[in-house]
Amino acid sequence: MQAARTWGWNPWATRSMPLLWVLHLGHAWIIVGLVLLALAALGLTAPTLAWHAFAVGAMGSLILGMMTRTALGHTGRLLQAARLEPLAYALILGGALLRVFGSLALPAHPHVVLGLAALRWSGAFALYLWKYAPMLVRPRIDGRKG
Repeated sequence: MQAARTWGWNPWATRSMPLLWVLHLGHAWIIVGLVLLALAALGLTAPTLAWHAFAVGAMGSLILGMMTRTALGHTGRLLQAARLEPLAYALILGGALLRVFGSLALPAHPHVVLGLAALRWSGAFALYLWKYAPMLVRPRIDGRKG
């Protein structure tokens, strides 16, 4: 049902708008998590994969996507991504892929996979902090209160 709901939002139409496609991909991670949870209930995979899909993939993508979107709007800027946002989104999504599926590809090196996933995920939020912290501590650029 979640997949049908997500597809009904026409995510393909947002492919040229990073501030929107990151939210659709975040919702897609919910679907991945639900599928992995079902597989875990059948004993076909570890339940931790599902929880990482929810936490690292869905929550990470949706939180970063909403933070960038709301920070732009609440500081009086256009809701338009520059170059940094898609890079941050790619880092967080890549980190989620590594965290959820990397151990399946490299089972002999789980700590390497975990480290790379953590670096990507943390790097995404570091990029956000680097770009958005200065604009969040200054007055709005449009002169309005808020």
